[in-house]
Amino acid sequence: MLAVGLVLVTALASGHAHADTRDVAARVQEQWKVAGARTASVPTRFVFDDETILVPIPPEPDDHESACTQVAVVGARGLSFRARLSDAPMDPLLAPEPAARASSMAGVLELRRCEAGRPAVRHVVITAEAGRGAVEILVGRSDRPLAPLGSIIPERTGGAIPPPAEAGSLPPLVPLEKRVDAAEVRLRREGANVRERTLTRSGDEGSGEEELELDEGCHRIEVFGREPVRERPGRRFRLDLDAELRDGDQLLARDRTEAPDVRLETCVGSATDVSLVYAGAPPRSEVVVTRGTWPLPARLPPIWGPVARSKMARVMFLRHVAVPADDPVYLAQGATGVTPLPLSVETGACYVAVMGVTRGRARQLQLRAFVGGRESTDERGASEEAALSAFCVRAHESARLEVLARGTGVSWGLALFRVKSGAWETGR
Repeated sequence: MLAVGLVLVTALASGHAHADTRDVAARVQEQWKVAGARTASVPTRFVFDDETILVPIPPEPDDHESACTQVAVVGARGLSFRARLSDAPMDPLLAPEPAARASSMAGVLELRRCEAGRPAVRHVVITAEAGRGAVEILVGRSDRPLAPLGSIIPERTGGAIPPPAEAGSLPPLVPLEKRVDAAEVRLRREGANVRERTLTRSGDEGSGEEELELDEGCHRIEVFGREPVRERPGRRFRLDLDAELRDGDQLLARDRTEAPDVRLETCVGSATDVSLVYAGAPPRSEVVVTRGTWPLPARLPPIWGPVARSKMARVMFLRHVAVPADDPVYLAQGATGVTPLPLSVETGACYVAVMGVTRGRARQLQLRAFVGGRESTDERGASEEAALSAFCVRAHESARLEVLARGTGVSWGLALFRVKSGAWETGR
């Protein structure tokens, strides 16, 4: 009865959130009509974590040609997403189109195109950043810009945001050579095999590309640039390198943090040629690349192939899980949908479950562990194509795992390891 009650409460909460979303969308559409706009609505769409969808916008009738097109995207208050007009300029060297891209605030955002000579809005690209749920998409067309959403649904705005305080000049960075030395000291302290440094130079735009060969194992690649000499002491300049590691069209790792240097971490199941692409360095300046490697965990099962094994190794590597000392005590595999996995466990023992996608492309991947009345969930698996959960069993407790996989042609493999109390130590 308790389980049925929880399911009922969850369903009612979800239904209430969707009803609120529809009510907010209806208010926006009504106010746009009062303002003389011609409105249209797109069928409700459902977005998952980290999912990107392309939404077609209904075309305008041939006998009308509006000067302005405004698109409102409305979701639940706790849903975070961003959107852009599909043909908005993506080149950072081009001037951005005003109001052609936006991030949600309290579950709503708006896009607008009112420039003469621009093509009609055909599609909108929506990307979910946190949470999943239904979104309503409204289109309003008029001869002049419509009122902003903040004046129609003020409860969905964050209020006035004060300008950030000026922090003053940035302190100087530690010299390049010392930052590189410190990175290699960290690698040796963590037991890595430190490779020879690679020296290269950035191009005229401060970007560059380097071809690397990765052996089987887990790798940490760091990229360092030299801070330019400031022409004026009071001038603010922040060195911020960004980089990606790619195997052809497949993205292995990305660092777009606001930090001077880059750290990329990945694992490969066999020798792989990869491309390191970076940007943000001063033009025509020295760039240093350091590399550290660790062997793949020897106890990871090879039965699903080197790619799946590398995904499992990567999720353990990124979350600093100790390498299992023994073979897995349980193996399982499955496909799309929800798969329950009852376990035979020992009282007082601790376990680590790790899974990886063996085929297909998952748009949602979740691993849940139920132990007695406790539950742990890893919902970050869609982007990494792997997930991990750890748990310990007390007296008179049973345990089971549950895998949720969504996508086309998805299959996965799972290994359960019995470990000691040091499962979360930082040894590789």
